[in-house]
Amino acid sequence: MILQFIVLLFIILFALYMANEGPLSALLLLCASFFASTLAMGVYQAWAKPILNHRPDFAYGVTFILVFFLAFSLIRTAFDYLIRGDVELPLWPSRIVGGVFGFFTAMILIGSVMVGVQMLPMPSSILGYSRYSSAADLASNSPSGLWLDPDGFVTSLWGMVSGRSVGGQPFSKYNPQPLRQWYADRYTVQYAGAKALPQSLLHVPFAGPLPLALIKQYGIPAAGKQAILIRTEVKHGSAQPNVSSDQGYFRLTPAEVQLVTTGGKMYFPSGYLKDGRQYTPVKLNNAMVDDYRTVHGHRQVIQDWIFLIPSSDHPLALHMKQTASVDLTSLSAEKLVPLRASAYPQLPYNNSSLTVQLAAKNLSSAPVKLWILPSETRMGAVRMVMQPASARLGRIRRAMAAGKPPWSDTQINGTPNTTMTIMYHQNALNLRLQHDAAWAQLLPVLFASQVGTNTNTSLTRMRSYFRHTIKPLLASQRVAARTLNAQGALTKPIKLGPAHYTVLIWTHTAGQMRVWLQTVTVHEGATANIKISSSDKIVSYSIAQ
Repeated sequence: MILQFIVLLFIILFALYMANEGPLSALLLLCASFFASTLAMGVYQAWAKPILNHRPDFAYGVTFILVFFLAFSLIRTAFDYLIRGDVELPLWPSRIVGGVFGFFTAMILIGSVMVGVQMLPMPSSILGYSRYSSAADLASNSPSGLWLDPDGFVTSLWGMVSGRSVGGQPFSKYNPQPLRQWYADRYTVQYAGAKALPQSLLHVPFAGPLPLALIKQYGIPAAGKQAILIRTEVKHGSAQPNVSSDQGYFRLTPAEVQLVTTGGKMYFPSGYLKDGRQYTPVKLNNAMVDDYRTVHGHRQVIQDWIFLIPSSDHPLALHMKQTASVDLTSLSAEKLVPLRASAYPQLPYNNSSLTVQLAAKNLSSAPVKLWILPSETRMGAVRMVMQPASARLGRIRRAMAAGKPPWSDTQINGTPNTTMTIMYHQNALNLRLQHDAAWAQLLPVLFASQVGTNTNTSLTRMRSYFRHTIKPLLASQRVAARTLNAQGALTKPIKLGPAHYTVLIWTHTAGQMRVWLQTVTVHEGATANIKISSSDKIVSYSIAQ
């Protein structure tokens, strides 16, 4: 939401400013921004090679922004040098014309900046704005764009001029839905290493429609559409930065695999063939963690992706992990060669599991929920929540230090008190300076910031804060969600990959709010068993106490 206001305010103020600068100056600025944005669109992929060799995940975004601002500055300077005069119009016609030109200039300027930002490896949400609110919206292409849609305005301009007045292939031919594509490129596995894939490491040996017999054999729900199978081979690579992963596994989400068709559409895979034989549906936010197999002397990950597209459409290009793409037009007639099941990922990463037992008395009749989170998150993803929490802790700390009632003599089950408030406020200040932070550090600080001057106020604030702030914050990052049974245990183990996790358990009613938190390490091929006790509580408020 903050980004929405910033964009709208910039456009309005810029249009008002240009209304007083004169129509010719506004027109020249509009031309400079248009030519700069068009140039950046046309060359950012070709000119990104120097950065691709060092930081491939930043290459496209940084190159686009640099080319745009340099070109804009040079063109504007050239206009100032070559054109010295101005157009004289009456006052109000001059302001109206200048304001109109200024509005469209602002749309191109802010739209181009937002395009460049969305190419960077940013979180899915930028300053409270996310183009798609869920994986379902991304799949159905139901965006919630910026007010006035400046980035959509810019990409539409590119589609009109590329391949026509500037020659070459139309930008929209291979990028029919660029904003959706760039958002999907950022919709990555939370704990993934590499966010980009070097072009040289992606190979597509087959891309084409499956015959009806194979569609039935694999159990693909085509439902009147043609099933396109695209086999991808991703090599591990030799040394940084020419590697597909800096770890032992290749991580991606299906959203990072995109098929562009001759019908001017972009599609995500509906599933893949497990071991090349069994259709397995996927969701766009499902984390896929594949182990590399040695095939023909190369460590690589082979997947048979299934795309469901209209019968009249044909594959054109495949994009994967932002920077790798393959033209598919020359592959349609190739023959599909069966592979051994051992050539596909064997998924040992997913053979680990976790069991949880909650030892707690006086549990309410409300369901006891459990979420599994990655142990750490980027501070950029929680900064908008941490800032007001830190500010409130600071106010409480100052009120206690000054002896201002009711904080000066408050006793709410031992919290807050001066020592704990100082500790949590200092922790909040320290966390804001970090790049990554553990949930075991973040969540106690966030909850502590909501404490009230009595138990009833604290309970009300905690429950509201948890529902409206904490849960939405964690929902996009959780790895698994379960409900504990009446004995406070999982009915069956949770399958997880080996990593460090945070286990969050909570229950709340109108008269009670309790939250437990514990970290755990899951090892490959092993079952981690943890018991959560009263010492793991970070929130415990009850009116009955």
